Amino acid sequence: MHRPPFLFRRLAVMAAAMLFQTVGTLAADNNTLTPQEQAAGWRLLFDGRSTAGWHTYGKKSVTAGSWKIKDGCLVLPPGNGRPNGTGGDLVTNAMYTNFEFEFEWRVGPVGNSGVEYLFTEGEKRTANFYPGDTGDSPVGFEYQVLDDAPHANNAANRLAASIYSLVTPTGKTLRPVGEFNQGRIVVNGNHVEHWLNGRKVAECELGSAELQRIIASSKYKYYPGVGVKRATAIALQDHGAEVAYRNLKLRELRPSTTSAPTAAVPPPAPAPSSPMTARKVPMQAADWRVWCWSKADNRWTEHPLDKMTVQIQDGVLSARNTTNSNWPRAILVYRGTLLDGDFIVSADYRGQLESFDLQSADGGNQRLTCLNPPQDNQWHTALLGRKQGQYVARIEEAPAQVQNGKADAGMKGYFCFKLRPGETVEVRGLVVQAGR
Repeated sequence: MHRPPFLFRRLAVMAAAMLFQTVGTLAADNNTLTPQEQAAGWRLLFDGRSTAGWHTYGKKSVTAGSWKIKDGCLVLPPGNGRPNGTGGDLVTNAMYTNFEFEFEWRVGPVGNSGVEYLFTEGEKRTANFYPGDTGDSPVGFEYQVLDDAPHANNAANRLAASIYSLVTPTGKTLRPVGEFNQGRIVVNGNHVEHWLNGRKVAECELGSAELQRIIASSKYKYYPGVGVKRATAIALQDHGAEVAYRNLKLRELRPSTTSAPTAAVPPPAPAPSSPMTARKVPMQAADWRVWCWSKADNRWTEHPLDKMTVQIQDGVLSARNTTNSNWPRAILVYRGTLLDGDFIVSADYRGQLESFDLQSADGGNQRLTCLNPPQDNQWHTALLGRKQGQYVARIEEAPAQVQNGKADAGMKGYFCFKLRPGETVEVRGLVVQAGR
């Protein structure tokens, strides 16, 4: 074989070294954020080295022998794909309400997994969703992660990038098995999107008549929580097949204010077998009241809004408690929906807030009070709900400190914020899901 001149050999060596350095740089860029991403509010959910910030569904930590870290990826070895197996769904410790989540995923031949969201961990159910279902895995929305070819007999709404079993992806380009695909999930108010390799392929509106129709004709008809807006963790599904994830990054969003307007009179509560209906609530002063505590009447009594200075601008309500020593306690009450039976209410807030509450509709002393929410200049999401007589209250991922937790399970009431004199709070992104 003819040997190239020394100069050519030298250039070839240099080119190979440069290529090696480039490949090394690209590999090192995995599981990192660019300065632009950091400035835009993105955060890493996986650093490529540990499972910090994650736990196995229903556990306090990651089950030993389940998800591994290999070559900068979260890797699930093959298993039986059942909650009592060696794996389990991997769940974020943190919860999110409005967000963009980007991730890269890779499956082998016949691979099957998914990214799950809009679920409540620990929520028990009576319906079985798959053989071997013990009720100890998420049920909500799922971004399907799949090797499509061997699953060609699946319904189209159960193929890769679908909103699993509900919305069929269109116009998608799926990379070959063994290569990484880029997924993206957007939850912004009631709007949900799935993206695959830079292209939006599926979307829906939570609470819409069309989505309710689809759910009613799917296996999810037996589970009223599917399609309901809520603060949610994100889960990587164990379906028994080996799967790898990397470059998991998320940024929280301010809910869009361009949703369709809500009717002034709330719709009637659905029948017991119907799912709760999620409504993105526009901020209108007419929906809010101020209640002050009356020592003489031993109850909360309604007062004009001048007991709080209330302003609404660009979809954000700002309220300041201007009461005095005669009325030392005041609450800002959302009177737009009477909460009777099952419900979930969530809202973003920022400011000096004493508590958020479910206040009995008659103004009596009966209430469920969620104390000591964070008081800083950051936006936080407060969530209060009741299902089958059991209450849940959270600030982001953390359970809220609850007082009077034994409030009557059938109590009719209103969602409200309690402010001390002089305190100010901002509220946005109010979502009400009410049923019976």
